[in-house]
Amino acid sequence: MDEYEALLNEYAATVVERAQSNLRIKRRVRGKVVNRVASGTLLNSLTYKLRIRYNKPTIDFTVKGDAGKYADVIEYGRKPYPGDPTKRPPYKDIMQWIKIKPLKLRNRQGEFIKSTESAIKSAAIAIAKSIGENGIQGINYYQDAINDTWEDYSEQLIQAYAKGVEQRFLLNLR
Repeated sequence: MDEYEALLNEYAATVVERAQSNLRIKRRVRGKVVNRVASGTLLNSLTYKLRIRYNKPTIDFTVKGDAGKYADVIEYGRKPYPGDPTKRPPYKDIMQWIKIKPLKLRNRQGEFIKSTESAIKSAAIAIAKSIGENGIQGINYYQDAINDTWEDYSEQLIQAYAKGVEQRFLLNLR
């Protein structure tokens, strides 16, 4: 099973690298090319856990640390809850994001304004309200990484697994 475990670890590491690459990709949002990475916390916290129980492997692609609070929202998105202000994301987290990103704030006339604490708070509340009412679309960074790498590894993984089963079967016959 050691050869199989090594191959599973290699595959999982490749998936994590591809997921990190998927997060780095700039995307077009409302006609503008935007970078989805602000601080890099999520990007650097992607990891996996390989478990083998009863000779059955399981790979859990996960996130370590504080990024776990929002990783699923980035992966799967968030559905809208129109008219329910209790379902909005916390504006204080959005304020931190605005400062890290950094966003250039505008007034109602579209003119750039100074990023004061009160302006950032107002923008964060407006963003939280919009997310609550409209939701956000996920980017499927892990799922796309799994789909993109599976073809390269599927045959090797299946052969290594079959070899391990055969070896266990032969050991039980003795």
